Order: sequence, then structure tokens, then C-alpha cells
Amino acid sequence: MLTERQSLILKVIIKDYIDKNQPVGSKRILELLGINISSATIRNDSAILEEKGYLEKQHTSSGRIPSTNGYRYYVDYLMERTENEDLKEYLKTIFHSRGIGIDNVLDEASKIISELTKMTAIVSKKENLNDVVLKKIDLVPLSNTMASVIFVLSNGTIQKKVFNLENVSLNDLAISIKLFSDNLIETNIQEIEAMAETIKPILEESVKNYEYVLQTFLKTILQGKDEKKEIFGMKYMLENPEFNDTQKIKNIINLMDKISPFDWYEVTYESNQQKNKISTKIGSEISDDNDDIAILGTEFITKDGTTTSLTLVGPKRVDYSQANQLIEMLIDIINGNGDT
Repeated sequence: MLTERQSLILKVIIKDYIDKNQPVGSKRILELLGINISSATIRNDSAILEEKGYLEKQHTSSGRIPSTNGYRYYVDYLMERTENEDLKEYLKTIFHSRGIGIDNVLDEASKIISELTKMTAIVSKKENLNDVVLKKIDLVPLSNTMASVIFVLSNGTIQKKVFNLENVSLNDLAISIKLFSDNLIETNIQEIEAMAETIKPILEESVKNYEYVLQTFLKTILQGKDEKKEIFGMKYMLENPEFNDTQKIKNIINLMDKISPFDWYEVTYESNQQKNKISTKIGSEISDDNDDIAILGTEFITKDGTTTSLTLVGPKRVDYSQANQLIEMLIDIINGNGDT
């Protein structure tokens, strides 16, 4: 642990660097501290912070910047949490607006949070499919060469797949649909794949291109199990000077494309025995290719049973206090704890 004075110096350096994106020198630290202390003491404590790995020196500049460890210490021990009541009331107004669904509320709130933090917001959703069953399958001819197969689920979801009749005949599709309907209607979609194995031998005997039909049917039905992801505010994140570098932009886009927040939050929350709390990864904690990036996020279950995560991705030099505050506001409102 750091001394009280070292913690204070680290805190003012981080806050000033977040604000100005410039290395912070001893003179500036003295101005920010506003206490009776010598420049020599500041230089000595700054050197100790550098030795401990909380600060870094850029090139030949006399100023220092926070390291990944420095940001981590700040988030874990020094970050202040403040409330913006006006903003909280605004988010609550959006959330409780009549006629606006939970998806639209989350999307709108994410856009606001993205704009305020200059971070990209990723909203990922997974429906609770424990009680969802396959209810109906229909075949709709579209033309002499195309036909659509429609799968209706008990939660109201409709999955569609258009087939080229050069790959599979209309008759084979009709046979396949009858086999699926006779054997798999009212089957939980979590069990569809295993149950489909029981009709595979019959399908093989009756349908020419049976493997293609079977796998396409299953893939279409099971689309509801996939994570659905919406990304907001990429333009705001790119306003940060850290992302002027083309390679860094490629790295962060690749990260957002592959990120699996549910797996990450589940591991983090289980290890800390927390739920609806904010997880933070900084710099090299994410990967060696993304040392300039920070990720903050949370996971919650909405009233309709959908598991949802909100993830913010931005530069390591992000205002962690503001980002945490905004996510906490959203958590409180969704959990019904934000009412006044």
C-alpha cells in the first residue's frame, strides 16, 4: 500500500492526465495538491511511485503518466464516487417512459453514456430460453426457385430461412418439415439438437440432401440462443487521441468483435461473489495488443428474463469515476433501487 501522500500524488496525476492527456511534472503536481510541500519531496515520491510501477516516464519529458498498475490502484483504492442527480433523474425518465420497451431504454441510455464518457458502449443480450419450445413450422413457396421455412417459438420469436430450390427440392423440404413437426413440436429448443438425432435416420432415407437440410433447420431454430450485440458510439471513442493510430483502431475493433462479456463477467462475479457490480479490465489485463484500452461493464437480468450486459470500451485514460457512476445509475434504475 502507498502512503497517504503518495496516494494523493498518484490521484492528482491520474486525474490531470485523464483531463489533459499530458505528462504531469512536479510543478503541476504542486499546483494541484494545494498543500505545503516541497518540490524535492514531490520528485522523491514520484520517483518511488515510478519504481513501484504506478507511474511511467515518457521519453525525455520530466513529467510522468499513469501506468496500468497506477490506474488499477486508483480504481481499487482512490477513485471517488459522486452522484449526478439531474442525470439520474433523466435516465429514470427514459426508463419509465410509457410505450418504450426495455430494449429501447437500454439502447437510449447506452447512447447517452457513450457520448458522456467518450467510450463505445456494447449492449449484449441473451434470452432466458429455459421454457421456450418449438411451436410451429411452415413452408412458404416464394417462386419457382425459392421457398421460405418459418419456425415459430413459444416466446413469439419467428426464425426464417430462405432455401434455393436448386439445392433442395420443395418436396424434400415438405418431408423434412413434417418429420420435424411430428417429432419436435413442443420440444424445448435447448434440447432440439439432441432430439433431432432421433429423426436423422428417417431423414436420411427420405430426403436427398438430408444433412444440409438438418443442419440448416437446426441452425435457424437455434439462432435465438446466440448472443445479440448492439454497438453504440464508436465515433465518440475515436475522438480520443489514443486512437489516431490505425493499428490501435484495428486492435480495438477486433477486440469488440470477439469480446464475450458474459463469459468474462460470469468468471469475475463468481470469483468475487458479486452480482450487478462493475468489472474493470485495464491495459495489459485485457491483452498485450490492447495496452492502451480499458473495459468496464456489468451484467443484469431484466424483468422479461433476458440476461444483458453493458460494456464500455475506451482508452486507458478514461474517467473511471464518471463511467462507474453512470453504470451504477443504470443498475440502480433497472433493479428498481433508483426510485425517489
